[in-house]
Amino acid sequence: MYQEYYNFTGKPFQLIPDVNCLFASRGHMQALSYFNYGLEQGEGFVTVTGEIGAGKTTLIQALLAELEDKSVIVRTMVAANLDSTAILEMIASVFSLDYKNLSKVALLKLIENHFLECREQGNRILLVVDEAQTLNADALEELRILSNLEQNGRAVMQVFLVGQAELRTTILSKEFEHLRQRIIASYHLDPLNEAETRDYVNYRLESVGWDKKNPSISREVYAELYRWSDGIPRRINLLCDRLFVYGYLEEKSKLNKKDISIVVADMNKELGGERTNEFLHTVPDSVNSQQVDVVLDGSDINSRLDKIEQKLDMLIEALIETNKKNTR
Repeated sequence: MYQEYYNFTGKPFQLIPDVNCLFASRGHMQALSYFNYGLEQGEGFVTVTGEIGAGKTTLIQALLAELEDKSVIVRTMVAANLDSTAILEMIASVFSLDYKNLSKVALLKLIENHFLECREQGNRILLVVDEAQTLNADALEELRILSNLEQNGRAVMQVFLVGQAELRTTILSKEFEHLRQRIIASYHLDPLNEAETRDYVNYRLESVGWDKKNPSISREVYAELYRWSDGIPRRINLLCDRLFVYGYLEEKSKLNKKDISIVVADMNKELGGERTNEFLHTVPDSVNSQQVDVVLDGSDINSRLDKIEQKLDMLIEALIETNKKNTR
């Protein structure tokens, strides 16, 4: 929609993680350094935590894309409230092992034998567990037991735990002392600061050919994006995507603070809120809060819907004409 209007070569603000759009913030580069340090050690656990949408999954993708050591067999899995048996079944599944109808003891033995065979062939195992905060205590204990596997004094497998902030709380509890002793590196990925938020937005736009003039973006827009997103990349993407849709519908070549305020107000009203919704956090009142709390009546929304319908009609007519020419 707005990509063509602003002459972009692609969509700059996707919600799906894209390793090709990894923004090199200080936090993200430090997290990658911890990943790489953990790989060099070849044993134990590495944990990386962060808020929802902070970019943890993109980091995993970047790590795997840069992994050049062919002797490391990497498998990733997404934890989803797995218990001690379910996590073993998931591990067997990602390693393509036939685990059906096996008892838990037999399943554990199957995995251990496979890992030892890999080590005998000169390979080691790296298991990356995303959304690890959903694992219960028994599942984490199974991972710890598997990480104890060794052959000739060398670890057979290594585990990277990636999850939300609750994972840190879990690991710090008294019952996980044994697991903590196996953690060789741990890092918490903080949100972007205000300057990084501006650079992140520009980086995303420049990656699709933005010339900084169409549209031009005022400094106040960046400040509002940071204020409403709290520096969380996924929230920034969501807000920016809606902002550029709005700019397209209103045929704007300049985006200012009023525009982002209208977009935020629209998003809040769509979900029945006035100040917050499931994507945007509560923002404290400020001196200029009256400029943010834009109240839209039905006519304002309807006018933009009318524009969408008009543009769709134009597109349909153009497609019909193209088809007519092709069939002649």
